Amino acid sequence: MEALRVEGLTKRFGGLVALDRVTLHVNEGEVVGLIGPNGSGKTTLFNCVLGFYTPDEGRVYLKGEEITGKSMESICESGLYRTFQLPRAFPELTVLQNVLISQSHRRESLIDILFRKSSRDLVRRATEFIKFVGLDGLIEEPAGNLSGGQQKLLELASALMKDPDVILLDEPTGGVNPTLINEIKKLIGEMNESGRTFLLIEHNMEVVMDIAERLYVLDHGILLTEGNPEEVRNNDEVLEAYFGR
Repeated sequence: MEALRVEGLTKRFGGLVALDRVTLHVNEGEVVGLIGPNGSGKTTLFNCVLGFYTPDEGRVYLKGEEITGKSMESICESGLYRTFQLPRAFPELTVLQNVLISQSHRRESLIDILFRKSSRDLVRRATEFIKFVGLDGLIEEPAGNLSGGQQKLLELASALMKDPDVILLDEPTGGVNPTLINEIKKLIGEMNESGRTFLLIEHNMEVVMDIAERLYVLDHGILLTEGNPEEVRNNDEVLEAYFGR
């Protein structure tokens, strides 16, 4: 069953066509990569899927339900979670507080979420996810003191706390040291084995070729090709887009 489907998605900014009738899908339990040169439209596609941008044409479906044009809050509550190329933790809050904030909540202000007393069950769940990503030794550390790689691990713990059906990862290993890259790859694999579905943007070709089952390649807003890592690696159009040959 398709967990996420993008159908004929087009987004224009004035005379610039950032996405030109892009169609792709992610099946339940898959890890799918979205690659392409800088400026190819990858982040714009994520922003359209999540409701930050409204597409000019096309439709987005989550678990068979159309979510095109819905608010970001509504889309997230429907089961979609997105991380960012630059992690967006609350720097003054602890690792634990950041994960607790990620729990599903409706009709609550940020003040309510921050200052209410969280139940023991919620704290236990958050602590388990923090331990899972290897940050249990930093649970009371302000998130602003974490390294870039550690903040990306924190985002994965926050994603688990939200319990989404589909996770969009934007450069999960970007700017991360090799040791933490391997840890992030391992965690994505373990999360996938437990039933999580991923669509990820990744510039590190070694990483994406290793963890993705299928790849989509964008260039100047146009979908060049789709296939398994080996097919994409040997595709002439992909080589031309990346290397000019």
